[in-house]
Amino acid sequence: MALGLVFIAIGVMWLLFRRPIARRQHWISSQMIGRRGEHSESEPPLEADTEADEERVRGFEMLGVFFCAVLIVGGLLIVVLTLIFRPPWAGK
Repeated sequence: MALGLVFIAIGVMWLLFRRPIARRQHWISSQMIGRRGEHSESEPPLEADTEADEERVRGFEMLGVFFCAVLIVGGLLIVVLTLIFRPPWAGK
């Protein structure tokens, strides 16, 4: 049951900070495939430069929302199944 609660907590935290995470993912992927811009390599840019960059950031954000949903639903499923098959009030 603790694993389900951890999944839910990670999903909620990721959902709250999805935009900065998506910008960081875009910056890292751009660096890895060699599309370096005028930005310094020590810190990612706060805003996307072009419309295409903004679309890529939105894509990473939507992918993050999908994974948040998977984590939250999976965590809820673990908690519910644990309560059904091993209720804490039934003893060991």
